[in-house]
Amino acid sequence: MKVQVKYKRRGKPTRVWKQKLLTNTDDIIISSFEFRLKEPFSPFDDRVLIRSGYHGVLFELMDEWYNVVKIFDEDKRLKGYYSDIRTPPDKTKNGYIAEDLFLDYWVDLDGSYILLDEDEFKEADLPQPLEDKALRTAKRLKKMIENDDYPPEPIEKFHLSQDDFEDPDYKR
Repeated sequence: MKVQVKYKRRGKPTRVWKQKLLTNTDDIIISSFEFRLKEPFSPFDDRVLIRSGYHGVLFELMDEWYNVVKIFDEDKRLKGYYSDIRTPPDKTKNGYIAEDLFLDYWVDLDGSYILLDEDEFKEADLPQPLEDKALRTAKRLKKMIENDDYPPEPIEKFHLSQDDFEDPDYKR
């Protein structure tokens, strides 16, 4: 089954993806996909974090202002975690929609992390309440990471079968 993921971005086109739906409850939507990137994602130094052929498992926490993506390489080995700071999602007929607040975290398996896209955040000119909430969420995530409370336990313990990965129709 598919789920449509929409992320509105102020001043930028809305991003839309179709992903393989794994779980859909009132609290969480879990989907999987394969990355199809024109260029590897390497936001700092020369280290590639995500490349085409990697897999993602997206955990949309319905009452939170962030999500968590578990990133797996081509061999299905966990490489790290990525979190978008965004508004809590609203369910739609085919999936859900949220507003991207531009700040993101990359978290390595050793617990090291980096806050990404601060330049985009500053340029976005978000309304003050959204900007304040995004900054509070970034601080909260940083504290969770530093206290070894990230990713949240249900996400860390979530395991996938090979079938959850194998579906060439779901690209991002």
